[in-house]
Amino acid sequence: MVTRAQELTGWMQAHEGEALAFLEALVNQDSGTHDRLEVNRLCDALAAAYGGLGFSVERFSQSQYGDHLLASHGKMGAGRRILCVGHMDTVFPAGTAKSRPFRVEGNRATGPGVLDMKGGLTLLLFALRALAETESAAWRGIRVSVLFNSDEEIGSPTSCGLIAELAKQHDAALVMEPARPAGECVIARKGVGHFRVEAFGRQAHAGSQPELGINAIWELACKVCALQALNDLGRGTTVNVGVIRGGERSNVVPHYACVDVDLRIWSLEEGNRILRAFDEIVGRSTVPGATGKLSGEISTPPWQTNDGTRRMLALLQQAGGQLGIEVHGVATGGGSDGSRTAQHIPTLDGLGPVGSRAHSPEEFMEVPSLGQRTALLALFIEKWYEAFATSR
Repeated sequence: MVTRAQELTGWMQAHEGEALAFLEALVNQDSGTHDRLEVNRLCDALAAAYGGLGFSVERFSQSQYGDHLLASHGKMGAGRRILCVGHMDTVFPAGTAKSRPFRVEGNRATGPGVLDMKGGLTLLLFALRALAETESAAWRGIRVSVLFNSDEEIGSPTSCGLIAELAKQHDAALVMEPARPAGECVIARKGVGHFRVEAFGRQAHAGSQPELGINAIWELACKVCALQALNDLGRGTTVNVGVIRGGERSNVVPHYACVDVDLRIWSLEEGNRILRAFDEIVGRSTVPGATGKLSGEISTPPWQTNDGTRRMLALLQQAGGQLGIEVHGVATGGGSDGSRTAQHIPTLDGLGPVGSRAHSPEEFMEVPSLGQRTALLALFIEKWYEAFATSR
Protein backbone atom coordinates (compact mmCIF):
# COMPACT_ATOMS: atom_id res chain seq x y z
CA MET A 1 0.00 0.00 0.00
CA VAL A 2 1.33 3.40 -1.00
CA THR A 3 1.72 5.73 1.96
CA ARG A 4 0.81 9.39 1.83
CA ALA A 5 4.49 10.30 2.09
CA GLN A 6 5.25 8.10 -0.93
CA GLU A 7 2.33 9.58 -2.87
CA LEU A 8 3.54 13.15 -2.31
CA THR A 9 7.12 12.19 -3.09
CA GLY A 10 6.02 10.53 -6.31
CA TRP A 11 3.97 13.55 -7.31
CA MET A 12 6.95 15.83 -6.81
CA GLN A 13 9.29 13.53 -8.71
CA ALA A 14 6.87 13.62 -11.64
CA HIS A 15 6.86 17.42 -11.54
CA GLU A 16 10.54 18.08 -10.78
CA GLY A 17 11.30 19.29 -14.31
CA GLU A 18 8.36 21.67 -14.22
CA ALA A 19 9.42 23.01 -10.82
CA LEU A 20 12.97 23.65 -12.03
CA ALA A 21 11.65 25.43 -15.12
CA PHE A 22 9.47 27.64 -12.92
CA LEU A 23 12.43 28.36 -10.66
CA GLU A 24 14.57 29.22 -13.68
CA ALA A 25 11.97 31.75 -14.85
CA LEU A 26 11.88 33.36 -11.40
CA VAL A 27 15.67 33.55 -11.07
CA ASN A 28 16.11 34.99 -14.56
CA GLN A 29 13.69 37.77 -13.70
CA ASP A 30 15.66 40.39 -11.77
CA SER A 31 13.83 41.68 -8.70
CA GLY A 32 16.17 43.87 -6.69
CA THR A 33 14.30 45.72 -3.97
CA HIS A 34 14.87 49.14 -5.49
CA ASP A 35 13.92 48.06 -9.03
CA ARG A 36 10.17 48.54 -8.80
CA LEU A 37 9.28 47.56 -12.37
CA GLU A 38 11.39 44.41 -12.22
CA VAL A 39 9.76 43.30 -8.97
CA ASN A 40 6.33 43.91 -10.47
CA ARG A 41 7.17 41.64 -13.41
CA LEU A 42 7.91 38.88 -10.94
CA CYS A 43 4.68 39.75 -9.15
CA ASP A 44 2.82 39.29 -12.44
CA ALA A 45 4.25 35.79 -12.82
CA LEU A 46 3.27 34.75 -9.30
CA ALA A 47 -0.21 36.24 -9.67
CA ALA A 48 -0.73 34.18 -12.84
CA ALA A 49 0.55 31.00 -11.20
CA TYR A 50 -1.70 31.32 -8.15
CA GLY A 51 -4.66 32.43 -10.21
CA GLY A 52 -4.24 29.26 -12.24
CA LEU A 53 -4.36 27.25 -9.01
CA GLY A 54 -7.73 28.75 -8.11
CA PHE A 55 -6.55 31.41 -5.67
CA SER A 56 -8.13 34.82 -5.52
CA VAL A 57 -5.42 37.43 -6.01
CA GLU A 58 -5.14 40.95 -4.59
CA ARG A 59 -2.33 43.41 -5.24
CA PHE A 60 -1.31 46.21 -2.93
CA SER A 61 0.23 48.92 -5.09
CA GLN A 62 3.33 50.70 -3.78
CA SER A 63 4.80 53.93 -5.07
CA GLN A 64 8.45 53.39 -4.12
CA TYR A 65 8.84 49.61 -4.16
CA GLY A 66 7.12 46.80 -6.00
CA ASP A 67 3.55 45.75 -5.26
CA HIS A 68 2.70 43.29 -2.51
CA LEU A 69 0.65 40.26 -3.57
CA LEU A 70 -1.93 38.38 -1.48
CA ALA A 71 -3.27 35.09 -2.83
CA SER A 72 -6.10 33.36 -0.91
CA HIS A 73 -7.84 30.00 -1.17
CA GLY A 74 -10.71 28.60 0.89
CA LYS A 75 -13.22 30.21 3.20
CA MET A 76 -12.15 32.55 6.00
CA GLY A 77 -14.20 30.63 8.54
CA ALA A 78 -13.30 29.92 12.14
CA GLY A 79 -10.21 27.76 12.57
CA ARG A 80 -7.71 26.06 10.28
CA ARG A 81 -6.32 29.26 8.76
CA ILE A 82 -2.69 29.21 7.70
CA LEU A 83 -0.61 32.14 6.47
CA CYS A 84 2.39 31.60 4.20
CA VAL A 85 4.88 34.43 3.77
CA GLY A 86 7.58 34.95 1.17
CA HIS A 87 9.40 37.87 -0.40
CA MET A 88 9.90 38.65 -4.07
CA ASP A 89 12.82 41.05 -3.73
CA THR A 90 16.51 40.18 -3.82
CA VAL A 91 19.66 42.10 -2.95
CA PHE A 92 20.89 42.04 -6.56
CA PRO A 93 20.51 44.99 -8.97
CA ALA A 94 19.00 44.91 -12.44
CA GLY A 95 21.25 43.18 -14.96
CA THR A 96 22.51 40.52 -12.55
CA ALA A 97 20.32 37.76 -14.00
CA LYS A 98 21.62 38.49 -17.49
CA SER A 99 25.23 38.38 -16.37
CA ARG A 100 24.87 35.13 -14.39
CA PRO A 101 21.54 33.44 -15.20
CA PHE A 102 20.06 30.33 -13.65
CA ARG A 103 22.28 27.31 -14.09
CA VAL A 104 22.34 23.72 -12.84
CA GLU A 105 25.64 21.92 -12.45
CA GLY A 106 25.46 18.52 -10.82
CA ASN A 107 23.26 18.80 -7.75
CA ARG A 108 23.55 22.58 -7.40
CA ALA A 109 21.52 25.39 -8.96
CA THR A 110 22.94 28.91 -9.06
CA GLY A 111 21.74 32.38 -10.00
CA PRO A 112 20.70 35.57 -8.20
CA GLY A 113 18.16 34.77 -5.50
CA VAL A 114 18.02 31.05 -6.31
CA LEU A 115 18.09 30.24 -2.59
CA ASP A 116 16.88 33.50 -1.03
CA MET A 117 14.17 33.11 -1.80
CA LYS A 118 13.08 32.10 -5.27
CA GLY A 119 13.67 28.49 -4.34
CA GLY A 120 11.28 28.98 -1.44
CA LEU A 121 8.67 30.62 -3.69
CA THR A 122 8.85 27.66 -6.06
CA LEU A 123 8.70 25.12 -3.24
CA LEU A 124 5.58 26.70 -1.76
CA LEU A 125 3.69 26.80 -5.05
CA PHE A 126 4.41 23.17 -5.82
CA ALA A 127 3.59 22.00 -2.28
CA LEU A 128 0.18 23.64 -2.60
CA ARG A 129 -0.25 22.19 -6.08
CA ALA A 130 0.60 18.75 -4.72
CA LEU A 131 -2.17 19.08 -2.13
CA ALA A 132 -4.66 20.31 -4.72
CA GLU A 133 -3.86 17.72 -7.38
CA THR A 134 -3.81 14.73 -5.01
CA GLU A 135 -7.21 15.69 -3.58
CA SER A 136 -5.94 16.30 -0.08
CA ALA A 137 -8.51 16.76 2.68
CA ALA A 138 -6.31 19.56 4.00
CA TRP A 139 -6.62 21.41 0.70
CA ARG A 140 -10.39 21.30 1.04
CA GLY A 141 -10.45 22.15 4.74
CA ILE A 142 -7.83 24.85 5.22
CA ARG A 143 -7.96 28.54 4.47
CA VAL A 144 -4.58 29.32 2.88
CA SER A 145 -3.36 32.90 2.51
CA VAL A 146 -0.06 33.57 0.78
CA LEU A 147 1.59 36.97 1.10
CA PHE A 148 4.48 37.94 -1.16
CA ASN A 149 6.06 41.25 -0.19
CA SER A 150 8.47 43.37 -2.17
CA ASP A 151 10.66 44.97 0.50
CA GLU A 152 11.83 42.27 2.94
CA GLU A 153 15.49 42.74 2.14
CA ILE A 154 15.37 46.29 3.52
CA GLY A 155 13.30 45.45 6.60
CA SER A 156 9.74 45.36 5.15
CA PRO A 157 9.01 49.07 5.74
CA THR A 158 5.84 49.12 3.62
CA SER A 159 4.63 45.58 4.33
CA CYS A 160 5.22 45.12 8.07
CA GLY A 161 1.75 46.44 8.95
CA LEU A 162 0.07 44.16 6.42
CA ILE A 163 1.99 41.16 7.74
CA ALA A 164 0.90 41.89 11.31
CA GLU A 165 -2.72 42.43 10.25
CA LEU A 166 -2.83 39.14 8.36
CA ALA A 167 -1.12 37.24 11.18
CA LYS A 168 -3.91 38.27 13.56
CA GLN A 169 -6.44 36.69 11.17
CA HIS A 170 -4.75 33.29 10.99
CA ASP A 171 -3.84 30.42 13.28
CA ALA A 172 -0.26 29.70 12.20
CA ALA A 173 2.39 31.02 9.83
CA LEU A 174 4.89 29.38 7.50
CA VAL A 175 7.81 31.47 6.25
CA MET A 176 9.65 30.38 3.14
CA GLU A 177 13.12 31.63 3.95
CA PRO A 178 15.88 29.13 3.09
CA ALA A 179 16.58 26.23 5.41
CA ARG A 180 19.83 26.46 7.34
CA PRO A 181 22.78 24.75 5.56
CA ALA A 182 22.19 21.41 7.33
CA GLY A 183 18.45 21.53 6.62
CA GLU A 184 17.29 22.96 9.94
CA CYS A 185 14.19 25.14 10.12
CA VAL A 186 14.10 28.31 12.23
CA ILE A 187 12.11 28.60 15.46
CA ALA A 188 13.59 31.81 16.91
CA ARG A 189 15.37 34.90 15.61
CA LYS A 190 17.18 37.87 17.05
CA GLY A 191 15.62 41.29 16.89
CA VAL A 192 17.22 43.62 14.37
CA GLY A 193 17.85 47.35 14.61
CA HIS A 194 19.25 49.78 12.06
CA PHE A 195 20.70 53.08 13.25
CA ARG A 196 22.64 56.06 11.98
CA VAL A 197 25.03 58.03 14.16
CA GLU A 198 26.01 61.47 12.87
CA ALA A 199 28.74 63.81 14.07
CA PHE A 200 28.78 67.55 13.38
CA GLY A 201 31.81 69.84 13.57
CA ARG A 202 33.07 72.90 11.71
CA GLN A 203 34.86 73.08 8.38
CA ALA A 204 38.21 74.85 8.07
CA HIS A 205 41.48 74.84 6.10
CA ALA A 206 43.57 72.00 7.50
CA GLY A 207 46.84 73.79 6.81
CA SER A 208 46.44 77.53 7.34
CA GLN A 209 43.66 77.67 9.96
CA PRO A 210 43.22 74.23 11.56
CA GLU A 211 42.44 75.87 14.92
CA LEU A 212 39.14 77.12 13.46
CA GLY A 213 37.97 73.61 12.61
CA ILE A 214 36.15 70.98 14.59
CA ASN A 215 36.90 67.55 13.12
CA ALA A 216 33.67 65.53 12.80
CA ILE A 217 35.55 62.39 11.73
CA TRP A 218 37.68 62.47 14.89
CA GLU A 219 34.54 62.84 16.98
CA LEU A 220 32.83 60.02 15.13
CA ALA A 221 35.89 57.77 15.45
CA CYS A 222 35.65 58.07 19.22
CA LYS A 223 31.97 57.15 19.07
CA VAL A 224 32.66 54.16 16.79
CA CYS A 225 35.10 52.70 19.32
CA ALA A 226 32.51 53.06 22.07
CA LEU A 227 29.76 51.54 19.91
CA GLN A 228 31.83 48.51 18.99
CA ALA A 229 32.72 47.99 22.63
CA LEU A 230 29.03 47.26 23.32
CA ASN A 231 29.34 43.84 21.68
CA ASP A 232 28.54 41.10 24.18
CA LEU A 233 28.64 37.67 22.61
CA GLY A 234 27.76 36.07 25.92
CA ARG A 235 24.38 37.76 25.76
CA GLY A 236 24.12 37.26 22.03
CA THR A 237 24.25 41.02 21.47
CA THR A 238 26.07 42.27 18.39
CA VAL A 239 26.72 45.86 17.36
CA ASN A 240 28.32 46.31 13.95
CA VAL A 241 29.42 49.61 12.44
CA GLY A 242 29.16 48.59 8.80
CA VAL A 243 29.31 51.84 6.82
CA ILE A 244 31.21 55.07 7.48
CA ARG A 245 31.17 58.31 5.52
CA GLY A 246 32.85 61.65 6.07
CA GLY A 247 35.09 64.31 4.62
CA GLU A 248 35.71 65.63 1.13
CA ARG A 249 39.43 66.43 0.92
CA SER A 250 42.45 65.69 3.08
CA ASN A 251 43.26 69.40 3.39
CA VAL A 252 39.80 70.27 4.76
CA VAL A 253 38.81 69.76 8.38
CA PRO A 254 35.56 67.76 7.96
CA HIS A 255 32.38 69.25 9.36
CA TYR A 256 30.24 66.10 9.01
CA ALA A 257 30.57 62.33 9.28
CA CYS A 258 28.15 59.45 9.84
CA VAL A 259 28.06 55.71 10.38
CA ASP A 260 25.37 53.08 9.85
CA VAL A 261 25.03 50.57 12.67
CA ASP A 262 23.44 47.11 12.77
CA LEU A 263 22.14 45.83 16.12
CA ARG A 264 21.04 42.26 16.95
CA ILE A 265 19.51 41.32 20.32
CA TRP A 266 17.62 38.38 21.85
CA SER A 267 15.16 40.43 23.93
CA LEU A 268 13.56 43.84 24.00
CA GLU A 269 14.99 44.36 27.50
CA GLU A 270 18.49 43.95 26.09
CA GLY A 271 17.56 46.21 23.21
CA ASN A 272 16.47 48.93 25.58
CA ARG A 273 19.74 48.60 27.50
CA ILE A 274 21.74 49.05 24.31
CA LEU A 275 19.61 52.00 23.20
CA ARG A 276 20.37 53.78 26.47
CA ALA A 277 24.05 53.18 25.81
CA PHE A 278 23.68 54.52 22.26
CA ASP A 279 22.09 57.69 23.62
CA GLU A 280 24.90 58.18 26.12
CA ILE A 281 27.63 57.64 23.52
CA VAL A 282 26.04 59.96 20.95
CA GLY A 283 25.34 62.66 23.52
CA ARG A 284 28.92 62.66 24.83
CA SER A 285 31.47 64.79 22.95
CA THR A 286 35.19 64.04 22.94
CA VAL A 287 36.25 66.77 20.50
CA PRO A 288 35.39 70.19 21.98
CA GLY A 289 32.50 71.79 20.12
CA ALA A 290 31.42 68.65 18.25
CA THR A 291 27.87 67.33 18.54
CA GLY A 292 26.13 64.09 17.65
CA LYS A 293 22.75 62.76 16.54
CA LEU A 294 21.19 59.29 16.73
CA SER A 295 18.38 58.04 14.48
CA GLY A 296 16.87 54.64 13.74
CA GLU A 297 14.98 51.93 15.59
CA ILE A 298 14.66 48.23 16.33
CA SER A 299 12.65 47.51 13.21
CA THR A 300 12.28 43.73 13.59
CA PRO A 301 11.30 42.45 17.05
CA PRO A 302 13.02 39.50 18.71
CA TRP A 303 11.28 36.17 18.28
CA GLN A 304 11.59 33.83 21.21
CA THR A 305 10.19 30.38 20.54
CA ASN A 306 7.06 29.24 22.37
CA ASP A 307 4.92 26.14 22.88
CA GLY A 308 2.87 26.79 19.75
CA THR A 309 5.96 26.85 17.57
CA ARG A 310 7.34 23.77 19.35
CA ARG A 311 4.14 21.87 18.54
CA MET A 312 4.48 22.87 14.89
CA LEU A 313 8.09 21.70 14.91
CA ALA A 314 7.02 18.33 16.32
CA LEU A 315 4.54 17.91 13.45
CA LEU A 316 7.23 18.87 10.94
CA GLN A 317 9.54 16.28 12.47
CA GLN A 318 6.79 13.64 12.21
CA ALA A 319 6.36 14.47 8.54
CA GLY A 320 10.12 14.38 8.05
CA GLY A 321 10.34 10.99 9.73
CA GLN A 322 7.86 9.53 7.24
CA LEU A 323 9.91 10.98 4.38
CA GLY A 324 13.28 9.94 5.76
CA ILE A 325 14.26 13.56 6.44
CA GLU A 326 15.69 14.58 9.80
CA VAL A 327 14.63 18.10 10.78
CA HIS A 328 15.84 20.19 13.70
CA GLY A 329 14.77 23.63 14.84
CA VAL A 330 17.39 26.30 15.48
CA ALA A 331 17.62 29.91 16.58
CA THR A 332 19.45 32.34 14.33
CA GLY A 333 20.72 35.90 14.33
CA GLY A 334 19.37 36.68 10.87
CA GLY A 335 16.12 38.61 10.57
CA SER A 336 13.00 37.77 8.57
CA ASP A 337 9.28 38.44 8.47
CA GLY A 338 8.87 35.34 10.63
CA SER A 339 9.73 37.57 13.58
CA ARG A 340 6.67 39.67 12.74
CA THR A 341 4.18 36.80 12.42
CA ALA A 342 5.60 35.18 15.57
CA GLN A 343 4.47 38.16 17.66
CA HIS A 344 0.88 37.00 17.04
CA ILE A 345 0.74 33.32 16.02
CA PRO A 346 2.90 30.16 16.13
CA THR A 347 5.43 30.34 13.30
CA LEU A 348 7.86 28.06 11.51
CA ASP A 349 10.53 29.70 9.40
CA GLY A 350 13.33 28.45 7.16
CA LEU A 351 11.04 26.03 5.31
CA GLY A 352 12.65 26.67 1.94
CA PRO A 353 15.24 24.52 0.19
CA VAL A 354 18.77 23.83 1.40
CA GLY A 355 21.80 25.74 0.16
CA SER A 356 24.28 28.38 1.18
CA ARG A 357 26.07 31.66 0.35
CA ALA A 358 22.87 33.74 0.05
CA HIS A 359 23.41 37.41 -0.87
CA SER A 360 26.62 36.59 -2.72
CA PRO A 361 27.63 35.66 -6.29
CA GLU A 362 28.30 32.12 -4.99
CA GLU A 363 24.72 31.59 -3.78
CA PHE A 364 23.49 28.08 -4.51
CA MET A 365 20.59 25.72 -3.88
CA GLU A 366 20.89 21.97 -3.46
CA VAL A 367 18.61 20.71 -6.25
CA PRO A 368 17.49 17.46 -4.52
CA SER A 369 16.27 19.49 -1.53
CA LEU A 370 13.69 21.28 -3.68
CA GLY A 371 11.66 18.12 -4.20
CA GLN A 372 12.32 16.69 -0.75
CA ARG A 373 11.23 19.79 1.09
CA THR A 374 8.24 20.34 -1.21
CA ALA A 375 6.92 16.95 -0.10
CA LEU A 376 7.87 17.80 3.50
CA LEU A 377 5.89 21.04 3.45
CA ALA A 378 2.85 19.42 1.86
CA LEU A 379 2.84 16.55 4.37
CA PHE A 380 3.35 18.98 7.27
CA ILE A 381 0.32 21.03 6.20
CA GLU A 382 -1.77 17.87 6.22
CA LYS A 383 -0.56 16.92 9.67
CA TRP A 384 -1.18 20.44 10.95
CA TYR A 385 -4.72 20.30 9.56
CA GLU A 386 -5.36 16.92 11.16
CA ALA A 387 -3.95 18.01 14.52
CA PHE A 388 -5.93 21.24 14.46
CA ALA A 389 -9.16 19.42 13.57
CA THR A 390 -8.60 16.86 16.35
CA SER A 391 -7.99 19.52 18.98
CA ARG A 392 -11.20 21.44 18.33
